[in-house]
Amino acid sequence: MVLEGRTLYRFEVMELCSLGSRRPSYGILASVLENDACAYVACIPDISCDKAFVEELAHRCNEGQLSPMHLLDVVLDALS
Repeated sequence: MVLEGRTLYRFEVMELCSLGSRRPSYGILASVLENDACAYVACIPDISCDKAFVEELAHRCNEGQLSPMHLLDVVLDALS
């Protein structure tokens, strides 16, 4: 849902595969939709190998419409 004149944030889980490991890790990519333009504004790769954990974190960020400037703090809090 897009509301006219409102800034919307979207947090997506991204999968990363390193050359030295067979096990993927997951991170979060944040984008902003403002005035019908979308831009990627933050990325935190390699948060965890637990995909469900990262998906839940991204879901909570989407639900609360977290400002991407606070993404690192939220990730660090979730990991501690």
